[in-house]
Amino acid sequence: MRFSDTSKRRGLGTAGVHWALAAAVLLLPAAASAQDQSRESAALDNTASQWSFQLAYQAMSSYRTDTIFTGDPRAAGNQRFFQYRMVAPIPIGGVTVLPRATVRFSQNADGEWGLSPTDIFALILPFDWGTGRAGLGPDLVIPGSSKVGSNEWSYGLAGAVIQRFFSDKLMVGLLVQQTWGRRDVVELGQPVADPLAEEETEFETGAHPMTLNPFAMLQLGKGWYLGTNDLVAQYSHEFGGWKIPIGARLGYVLVQPERSWNFYVEYASEFATVDWPGAVAKNKVRANISLSMPVGG
Repeated sequence: MRFSDTSKRRGLGTAGVHWALAAAVLLLPAAASAQDQSRESAALDNTASQWSFQLAYQAMSSYRTDTIFTGDPRAAGNQRFFQYRMVAPIPIGGVTVLPRATVRFSQNADGEWGLSPTDIFALILPFDWGTGRAGLGPDLVIPGSSKVGSNEWSYGLAGAVIQRFFSDKLMVGLLVQQTWGRRDVVELGQPVADPLAEEETEFETGAHPMTLNPFAMLQLGKGWYLGTNDLVAQYSHEFGGWKIPIGARLGYVLVQPERSWNFYVEYASEFATVDWPGAVAKNKVRANISLSMPVGG
């Protein structure tokens, strides 16, 4: 099965446009007075120069079964996963490099467990204007088990921008990731290949869906905060389709002399256009515990 020529042209065109917009956002100048970041805010900041270790559990109890552009019902995805994430800051001169590795052990719809693809990127953060930061860096996806995801290598870029307001009470930001590599070949108007199937699948090299992770965190006082859930929206260059989650997070930050703890629970539901051929979770619940330690702490 192959993509139509129209789909290919649309994918190549939109890829350039979206990355141009993302780069423009990252390079926008910010006029703000310098200020020290609070420990509570730093515990929630993915661009803060600190060691970070995260353990999380997420369950997807149900999936949407609407009809996609092929006329087929949308397939279900993985049932749950355990996640470990580590950030290890590397100061180089006046620039901070933040390598981040995310490892997931997932259970598919048939109850089988396997290692999902491992995502590793390194944000280089040359832009710091006191109340925010921005940076860009390489992104690498290491293949995992075909039972729970892709078993192909992919390479790309990750970029982030974060801004704090009202003496760190409010923080908003955006993380963008785009990788390229081998992917399933699908033709418009034909059934979408099952990514978990064991039979031979035809591949071609191209852009994987772009991932956009916008977020906002509001401090409520005494360590408590409200925020968006892990809003990982995706855009398909091949079909022009979107998958967008909507949800909320309730968390608590415990600040200690040499470390900070972040506890939260969140709920989300995903929505998608008919041109998004992948699974879409109807109900997602996550529980998280994170430990962060400032460099030198």
